[in-house]
Amino acid sequence: MRLVIIGGVAAGTKAASRARRVDPNLEITIYQEEPEVSISECGMPYLISGVVEYRDALIARTPEDFAEKDVEVLTRHRVEKIDPDDKKLVVKNLATDEQFEDAYDRLIISTGGKAIIPPIDGMDAEGVFVLRFLSDTDKIMDFVQKRSPKKAVVIGGGYIGLEVSENLVALGMEVTIVEARDRIGGAAYGHEVADRIRRHIEEKGVRVCVGEEVETLLEDGEGYVRAACFGEREIEAEIVIVATGARPESKLAEEAGAKIGTFGAIRVDKHLKTSLPDVWAAGDCAESTNLITGEPGWEPLGDTANQMGRVAGTNAAQGEDVLEFPGILNTGVFKVFDLGVAKTGLSEEEAHGLGFDAVSAAVESGSKAGYFPGGGRVFVKLVADGETGRLLGAEVAGENADKYVDICATALWGRLSYPDLVNLDLAYAPPFGPTLSPVIAAASVLANEFEKEIEGVQASE
Repeated sequence: MRLVIIGGVAAGTKAASRARRVDPNLEITIYQEEPEVSISECGMPYLISGVVEYRDALIARTPEDFAEKDVEVLTRHRVEKIDPDDKKLVVKNLATDEQFEDAYDRLIISTGGKAIIPPIDGMDAEGVFVLRFLSDTDKIMDFVQKRSPKKAVVIGGGYIGLEVSENLVALGMEVTIVEARDRIGGAAYGHEVADRIRRHIEEKGVRVCVGEEVETLLEDGEGYVRAACFGEREIEAEIVIVATGARPESKLAEEAGAKIGTFGAIRVDKHLKTSLPDVWAAGDCAESTNLITGEPGWEPLGDTANQMGRVAGTNAAQGEDVLEFPGILNTGVFKVFDLGVAKTGLSEEEAHGLGFDAVSAAVESGSKAGYFPGGGRVFVKLVADGETGRLLGAEVAGENADKYVDICATALWGRLSYPDLVNLDLAYAPPFGPTLSPVIAAASVLANEFEKEIEGVQASE
């Protein structure tokens, strides 16, 4: 029995490892277009600045590591076509340009996502980069070493744009972020958190331009980028990083006849099976289910890709529906300079947009007992359904953001309502937090909001 996996990184390599554990006799091959098969993509911004000292530290496993588990890995190989009727693949060796055919009994597509490239004049100038793979990091670092740029423009103010900006500042650059939306931090965050992010990064010297779209990148006489233009403004730039998000890389599956969902990702069932026979999909290329709305969802996150890879690898190895992937809450966290920022579920704006009668409450408190030295501040906002009291989402900014968002994500997973959160039994000691967790404090304020307008809301059973 032969299992072929198209794409490595998180979902593909997890699927291969899981399939090998499930079936020691399965023949497994991974085709990966990039030079590395298994990398820690989230660490790449920190490699640029030297916070991560060694490139190899971001290589989780090599083809040789997989060979020890009897998994064949062919890097710099791109699958050009899937023939689902005959269960054949057309593969191109990118090192030699040779094409050949391969066959599979079962197939997992984990082609990931691709960077969104906005329609900007001058994108082909030297010194303009995206950051999606380790090879992109290599190009950026090589350019920085050779050209020593002092002024940088980052196009996009989401997770990656903010993390890259911090690391360019660490290299001594003057950084300007240009964000098309009306706020920093991406569409997922409300204005309260977005404003905190903006104030913090401006204190660190980052210039922020929101509600603006870069229209043109100007070149100098040697073909190197020299400025970014939007509206009537021209900002000097010796290096430009484009961080305007990603979209599913689903073209290969679509050309093979697989159904594609509303987000442009491959449509899968709860077992991650595609509409093609004996073909599964996992990771950033695959659609999921939003656990708050029950509707299709998509979020390109590394931990989600790993979890999906485990499910797809198990089911493909056994050839039957063994595990289910329940869905996603879109839980995420990032750090920009000294500020932790996190979110799970729906923002208030998203909840209203989806038709919920959303009620929200927020608190800002110390991250430790007030008398204990070394404490910082943390902001927590909760959003609940006005009809049922069920928690819909949470946003956090400040100290211990990861801890508080994980509490809220667990509450969402358990479909808890605000009275449940008021009575959570959480750990307390002065070095770790205030007497009442900020989550409990926010839930108590939320309870006050409900008591003003709503009667009879009960804790979930």
